[in-house]
Amino acid sequence: MDSVLETQRNLHEERERLIEAMTKETIAEKRSHKALINSQHRVRKFADRYIDATAELEKLYEDTTKERETEIEAISGPNEFAEFYSRLKTLKDHHKRVAEESASCHSLDFQKIMAEIADPEREEPEMITFTDEEGYGRFLDLYAAYDKYLNLKGVKRIDYITYLGLFDKFQDLNKQTTKKTGAYREYVQSLKDYIVDFMQRTRPMLDVEGQLERAAADVERLWDQGGVPGWSEQSLQGAMAAGPQPVAIDLANVNSPKELETYGLERLKGALKAAGLKCGGTLKERAERLFASKSANLTEEQKAALKDGGDRGALKNKQLATMEMQIKTLVNMIGEEREATKENVERKQARGGAAEESEEEEDIVLEPEVEEIDDGIPYNPKNLPLDWDGKPIPYWLYKLHGLNISYSCEICGNQKYKGPKAFQRHFSEWRHSHSMRCLGIPNTAHFMNVTKIAEALALWNKLKKDQEMARWNPDLDEEYEDSAGNVVNKRTFDDLKRQGLL
Repeated sequence: MDSVLETQRNLHEERERLIEAMTKETIAEKRSHKALINSQHRVRKFADRYIDATAELEKLYEDTTKERETEIEAISGPNEFAEFYSRLKTLKDHHKRVAEESASCHSLDFQKIMAEIADPEREEPEMITFTDEEGYGRFLDLYAAYDKYLNLKGVKRIDYITYLGLFDKFQDLNKQTTKKTGAYREYVQSLKDYIVDFMQRTRPMLDVEGQLERAAADVERLWDQGGVPGWSEQSLQGAMAAGPQPVAIDLANVNSPKELETYGLERLKGALKAAGLKCGGTLKERAERLFASKSANLTEEQKAALKDGGDRGALKNKQLATMEMQIKTLVNMIGEEREATKENVERKQARGGAAEESEEEEDIVLEPEVEEIDDGIPYNPKNLPLDWDGKPIPYWLYKLHGLNISYSCEICGNQKYKGPKAFQRHFSEWRHSHSMRCLGIPNTAHFMNVTKIAEALALWNKLKKDQEMARWNPDLDEEYEDSAGNVVNKRTFDDLKRQGLL
């Protein structure tokens, strides 16, 4: 079964099935964020298979080995029927040898894929690796970059939530750190690597490399004009320092540094600049440096030692500006994850400890000091809620929010709530509403702050009586007027009428 035409037919069939699979996968219902991420990665795998099949087809159509041309001539020649039956026999023999695979492998593969796509209740596997903080692509995990940011020289110490709002505002950082150090370059590089990796994991169909190239092209276009945010001064200084283009010296006929000294300081300086070498020093040093560049056997260390430090500094600044622009471009695409990360961190900080029982103040008993083993768990004898850094919040803040006071609700099955804020909020939550429905009582504003079952039932009975009394009663509320102009209700009017007193 090594027919070129049959191979081409199989590849065309695979491409059509892949297009169908990508279409159905794209329009299929996604019931969770995890399902959405996995779906995008499945579509990416289908697209990669489609590209590979197309590349293979292109090679077959180019027919560099002339196999396709030979096969077409064989089936279109004077013995086409003999060739047809010969190929038919070969096909039957092939399927007899592999009877269990008589159905197309591609067909079985795609039937399984289509069945999985059509099943919305399928269990989603862990296709991509995410950290616990990332929540399978819903949030960013910038703690490592945040630690490097705090270790930079000359930056203001901020908390993690504030950092999430300004980690891409490099123009503000440039004003604080006038000189870019190696630590800053390492910080920007690590931040870029993480964001690129995060984008590739959460948006597999996005051309991340194309976005990076467009950002680099923008920096290249704006650099000499001083239009790169935060780098206008450095780029303009580099353009001014460049000045007119220096003229090189032909070293082919120069046999010693002494001959080069005859050109003078300025001429040697221009030739060194043209060669991209350091241009400072005395006349003798410049001549020796320029003559040394004539040798074709210089090592990389020697070439690097001859390079001009100023030019390298300008190039490093440009590379740094390019990385900053690339980070800004990518961060603009993950604004939703950025805001969700802020909310998630704030929610974690506001959330109390996991213990549900009441925590009353207890007298502190002094015990003999014992050598403690640091197991990474913070000392928290009162079981206080943890702050964003994993340490217990201050006790005064714990008492300020009333978290040391427990409130019990009999309607919710004697559930306890820490602090007045959680207690007030629980009246509108599902547990309290469900318990009120079980008692046959609507969960309205009348029952706010009512936690006893007997009190709730008594209040409900009183409300029902008040509703009955407020309801329209014709015998009492309908009014009649007699001939004398007296206004009475219906019951009184009927009594007087029966007695003949009207």
